[in-house]
Amino acid sequence: PNLTRCMAVSSRFGHFIRSACLWKSTFTASWVPGRLQSSIPESIVNAQHNTVEDSCTLKVAGQSIVDEKGLNAVYGTQAFHELPIVHIYATRNNTKISLTDCNGRCLCGTTCGVEGFRNARKQTTVAAQTVGISIGLKAQKLGISTVRVKLRGLGLNRVSTLSGMVLSGLKIVSLTDDTPINYGMGRRPKKTPRK
Repeated sequence: PNLTRCMAVSSRFGHFIRSACLWKSTFTASWVPGRLQSSIPESIVNAQHNTVEDSCTLKVAGQSIVDEKGLNAVYGTQAFHELPIVHIYATRNNTKISLTDCNGRCLCGTTCGVEGFRNARKQTTVAAQTVGISIGLKAQKLGISTVRVKLRGLGLNRVSTLSGMVLSGLKIVSLTDDTPINYGMGRRPKKTPRK
């Protein structure tokens, strides 16, 4: 699967905003292993490709990239840069969420373990969706209905968490992918000494 990202430069804030324009998984016949290619008709593969692409198309603030117009927009009574931020840290085994104000002060947070999932159940999509619903309800108790979302990590439950937040009634204005990428420019390890 390919991960499509879009970038928008914000001259106002002076840094890059990596807007996740979606996880468009492209499934084609070449992706299917060789021995299974003959057993799967081309029409089914094309139908799967269309449904995956249609269902994963998320619109961020009415468009697929955040530009200067979106950064200067007012949502409800707050400007874009004053909106609260939901930080999602999705690892392979767990999903952690915290809600902060625009200055980074933590308002509330939750994880799969706090919601009652233990051991291997923390890595399921149901646990991630429950965490999303929980943070949405906590935000609504604080009087927050519109948020920005920052994603970190390459866990499989990122979309499940977002769908849980939408189910709880939160309006997501922008998605930003802040996953740190290691380019491997560090020092190489020392050679093992001979004995």
